[in-house]
Amino acid sequence: MYLSKLSLVVASWLAITVAGNGFDPENYAKADVIVSDVVVVGGGSSGTYAAINLRKMGQRVVVVEKGKHLGGDTNTYTDKATGLTVDYGVQMFLNSSITRDYFSHFNISLVNYTRSNITTSLADFNTGKPVLFKPSRNLTGWAVQLAQYPWLDYTWKIPQPVSPDLLLPLGDFLVKYNMSDAAFDLYLNAQGISNPLQQLTVNVMKMVDPAYLSEITGASLDTADKNNSELYIKALAELGSNVLVSSTVRAASRPGKGQGVVLVVKTPTGQKLVQASKLLICIPPTLRNMMPFRLNSQEYRVFSQWTYMGYYGLVLNNTGLPEGFQWINANDSSATYHIPRQPGASHITSTRIPGVFYVWYRSPSRMPRLAVEKSTIQAIQNLQKAHNLTIKTPKIIKFKSHAPFKLSVSAHAIKNGFYRDLYALQGNRSTWYTGAALIAHNEEVIWKFTQALLPRIIAAP
Repeated sequence: MYLSKLSLVVASWLAITVAGNGFDPENYAKADVIVSDVVVVGGGSSGTYAAINLRKMGQRVVVVEKGKHLGGDTNTYTDKATGLTVDYGVQMFLNSSITRDYFSHFNISLVNYTRSNITTSLADFNTGKPVLFKPSRNLTGWAVQLAQYPWLDYTWKIPQPVSPDLLLPLGDFLVKYNMSDAAFDLYLNAQGISNPLQQLTVNVMKMVDPAYLSEITGASLDTADKNNSELYIKALAELGSNVLVSSTVRAASRPGKGQGVVLVVKTPTGQKLVQASKLLICIPPTLRNMMPFRLNSQEYRVFSQWTYMGYYGLVLNNTGLPEGFQWINANDSSATYHIPRQPGASHITSTRIPGVFYVWYRSPSRMPRLAVEKSTIQAIQNLQKAHNLTIKTPKIIKFKSHAPFKLSVSAHAIKNGFYRDLYALQGNRSTWYTGAALIAHNEEVIWKFTQALLPRIIAAP
């Protein structure tokens, strides 16, 4: 989404206004001035991994996280009555040394990931009626195509000239390579991507990538306690007061040339000043998110090109639906390979907690929470009617927005070297970047990218 001019003016005015005397430590109590080697903005997957490993490498670290907890897209619901947990965000992790070492650091036991023993049915969520279609679950042809681009798992720096195939809409790409049978399976696995047939093929390849194919074919792990958030609970305990939760950056000074950075941070206990040698950005670098950092023309030109999607996770009870089932949104049109239009719920899934379901909801753009909830409840009630069940109003007990999700740019921007320009920002003005927008949405791929970046950050002047 492009930010309105008025919003940009307001954000810029706020950053400049705060900056007045806000960067002078003399204007703060001594306890409100924090000195660090690296300040990490964003405590999701990449930010938490970076903070833990920077500390292991002898660096002083402070993390600024807008939420109440660390973890980003890793979301877990705990049922008070039974103590059972359900992960309604990140489900599994690639079985690799980087994953095993990371969890081992916190003494968290891992087991092979196994899918729930539930019955999956296709239904049109607009009507609730069953869709009588059996999708192919064969992505062999897709894997062959991925192999043509060995850089997919470790960079977005696409070799030039860019292959025209990568910039085809996915629907056209599948027709060209006689892989239309894989369309619905790609829709299922490209989690969070709305209307995948219209998306650039490279963007879908970055979601259903070689690492992800390895996960869904058996090389995946889960926490033994079925609580993936345990990783972030223990990380927060280890980092302690070095994490500023429920906090946001209001203004930044980044003079460059090895002069470090200074951040003005709004926290629940008042405004604080963070002075650091380096800044690591781990939030989605949208124009809105980056405005407090007083962008220069080069940064503005890059970040203003992003668009993104909405993606949401909900946990509900009182659904009136039978337990032990998962419904996947589909339609009766073979012309769209039975892939429904978004926005809309894509999965409605029974959990191991009696009476509790989780829902994944996709949208081509950010949506208001109430609109997502209303649409989700309607989809469930459509299923109730179609199955002659008692009509009930589901109760939403957890809601998580992942927007801005899947940052992307146009085919024209990619051809003109957008990702080359994005990567060229690394280290400029003592600022570094990692996270899904820089590499992929796969946790292990993000950690590997971040792991390779950390020595460069430390070595930089």
